[in-house]
Amino acid sequence: METAPWYYVNADRQRQGPVPAATIRELAAAGSVEARTLVWRQGMPQWQPLEAMAGELGIVLAATAPSPAPPSPPPAPAPAPRMDSPAQAADTEATRVLRSEPRLADVGAASPLSEPKRVAPASAYPDAAVQQAYAAQVGADPQARTAFAADGHVLYASFLKRVAASIIDGFIVGIIAVVVQTPIALVAGISLGALGDSTGAGSALLQLASQLIGVAIGIAYFGYFYTSEQQASPGKQLVGIKVARPDGERISFARSVGRYFANWLNIFTLGLSYLLPLFTEKRQALHDLICDTVVVDRWAFTDSPERQTEELGGCAIAVLVLWGLMILGIIGATVFFIAALGSGGWN
Repeated sequence: METAPWYYVNADRQRQGPVPAATIRELAAAGSVEARTLVWRQGMPQWQPLEAMAGELGIVLAATAPSPAPPSPPPAPAPAPRMDSPAQAADTEATRVLRSEPRLADVGAASPLSEPKRVAPASAYPDAAVQQAYAAQVGADPQARTAFAADGHVLYASFLKRVAASIIDGFIVGIIAVVVQTPIALVAGISLGALGDSTGAGSALLQLASQLIGVAIGIAYFGYFYTSEQQASPGKQLVGIKVARPDGERISFARSVGRYFANWLNIFTLGLSYLLPLFTEKRQALHDLICDTVVVDRWAFTDSPERQTEELGGCAIAVLVLWGLMILGIIGATVFFIAALGSGGWN
């Protein structure tokens, strides 16, 4: 496993890595990591202290200092004073409470009054709390994988990746809508022509039915893919991102439907709210904030968070370039048409 990347927990209880095995050996030689430092690599079921992996890493660690001898037992308590009156008994009880109450100067970071009581870990290592926090097994259930990546190593999808994914999904949904709506519109149009539609009510109903079919297609499309194992529509899969709850959990179908309709609210902001991922901490758009969802890298909240990347990728770059050329073509054609009308060339 010499070529496998390693991770370790530093003195501030933050995961570091990936680094090669040689780096772990250098840190051990420099004293930056010690026998009880937690380390992990791909293939290990959980984090282990460095001393347990010293043989594999080729590290010779100094002998661990022996545990100190247990302290001598405290002296036996003095016999309780004889209380001859209720007043003397009350004074004795007040004195006991005052003596047992901690002084204000004694309340610090390590005082029981400054933090909630914690259950002592089962392991004898002082970093056992860290070991429990990072003890997600490889290939475990989704909650364990979520705990593995819950140390902050989560890469939220960039604005350009989201734009590229939206373009792809819009193109796919548009094709599906044309395939589904065209035969229905043809049959309905022929029927209206045969029956006559002098009032135009039939045409209005046909338009309404077409819109409802489009909505149903969108709900089915995003509802199915966002709740799938990939947690991503085809557009998001192609650019390497997915939709999740802030803790990495898969969103429900109901939340997916709500997110689909919340996306329509961007119309009321003239599309400016689509720029929110550029300014929000977790790169959330308006519909993400409303539905409490995030768009993250495909490897976020998995057992391989080190594979996350900010790079756009070839697919996203190609889509954005083609989309930009199309927009420029439309703008150029519009300018040419307006110029031609203004010069009277059409006459």
